[in-house]
Amino acid sequence: MAKHDVSPSINEVSRISAGTEVKGNLVSKSDMRIDGNFEGDMVTSGKLVVGESAVVRGNIICASADIWGSVEGEFCSREAITLKSSSQFTGNLRTNKICIEMGAGFSGNCTIITEEEFEKISSGYFGG
Repeated sequence: MAKHDVSPSINEVSRISAGTEVKGNLVSKSDMRIDGNFEGDMVTSGKLVVGESAVVRGNIICASADIWGSVEGEFCSREAITLKSSSQFTGNLRTNKICIEMGAGFSGNCTIITEEEFEKISSGYFGG
């Protein structure tokens, strides 16, 4: 098995800690947690958590997401996204389900998509 074909273990999480700034593109099969700043394109077949202190700018594709911090850009989620009360979202969102808590900021467009539509959007990243 090639090194890049290894599947992540259960509960494996890649993390960008508070005080860390990352610019570039990231592709992962594990869950992601961002507490710092990320600018670029991110694709994960796992769950994305954006912490309260996080600032994320770019194009994102993920399985699901919980957003507490600030996100700006194109965002696509296979399952569901929850915008927590402290979150600020600016951009275009495509997801199967959405929950926006009281107090969350949302400026942009939201489109509800099917599993098939997600597969078309994410094809090429995970063979979908």
